[in-house]
Amino acid sequence: MSKITIYTLAKELNMTPSMISRAFSSNGKISEEKREIILETAKKYGFTPNKFASRLSMKNVRIGILINSRFAINTDKMIAGVESAYGKLKDYKIQYDITIMNSLENKPENYVEVLNRYKGYNGVIVSGMSSEKYTNMLNEVCKENANVVQVQAINKSVDCFFVSKHNEETSSYLAAEFLYNCLKWKARKNILLFTGDKESALHFGAEIAFKNACKEFGLSVLKSIDMKDNEEYFSEIISDVFEKYIRETDGIYITSGLSSPLCRYVDENNIDIPIVSFDTYEDIKKYINKGVISATIAQNVEKQMENAFEYLVKHIIMGEGSPKTVYTDVQLVLKSNIHQFD
Repeated sequence: MSKITIYTLAKELNMTPSMISRAFSSNGKISEEKREIILETAKKYGFTPNKFASRLSMKNVRIGILINSRFAINTDKMIAGVESAYGKLKDYKIQYDITIMNSLENKPENYVEVLNRYKGYNGVIVSGMSSEKYTNMLNEVCKENANVVQVQAINKSVDCFFVSKHNEETSSYLAAEFLYNCLKWKARKNILLFTGDKESALHFGAEIAFKNACKEFGLSVLKSIDMKDNEEYFSEIISDVFEKYIRETDGIYITSGLSSPLCRYVDENNIDIPIVSFDTYEDIKKYINKGVISATIAQNVEKQMENAFEYLVKHIIMGEGSPKTVYTDVQLVLKSNIHQFD
């Protein structure tokens, strides 16, 4: 027999989960007749309420979410992750407030204003604040709230509850190994590396890990180019970069999902070298299917945010602990399996 839950009782008795929960609380507002029916049914199935269920008769849990992103598609996936987690937990009186910001448009004081608004919330989730310029403001939040979680781009100087991310070392080694297998019969193996914003610990860490992996696989990093996670800036510099380095380049890796300028340039100029990109957005899928990109890395930011929200809420409600780092699986995606990443 499957595990009996508060939902099982609610379905059998044609009642709401919150009404079932109130039956187990001495202060729950419910008629004695209904309480007796619920308790008898619970006894029949050997059901014992847990701390999670008891939240139904208590005050709302409030979660503040600050997403700092220059990439709308990335933001949309994170919001989808929140909605997915909330869908599983919505009967437990949870409220969340999402604020979207962009470091090109917002000043540091704007971030402080939002974080101040989240004071008194039960938990706070932040994403895209790995730059050192955010360290002090985030540590101030952590002093007042033990339930601060970082997602995707992590500021290692911030003493938060836990982080939810992909493993950039694994993704970098995947990319290096793939490029090695593409080039292993060639005498020369020069790799042109494009990173996202190097102020981000995520991209800085990915660069270091990729360079270490290249040493192990016998690849040479010809040049590391910071495209600043800015599509407009990347579009401006791409032709000059290729004009300068393409004759010496045997393969390319880009650590950012903002790879459209690179893909367009390679496509328009019929450049035929192995390229590993990042993420599985629609634009990237198009270039994978055309053969412009050889492979891409899937990090699943939607799942990263879903994990952050779900682990945090369960900690607040049930007192459950969490690993200091919650990782999503990192996968190498080719044309043959790109259809699995819709």
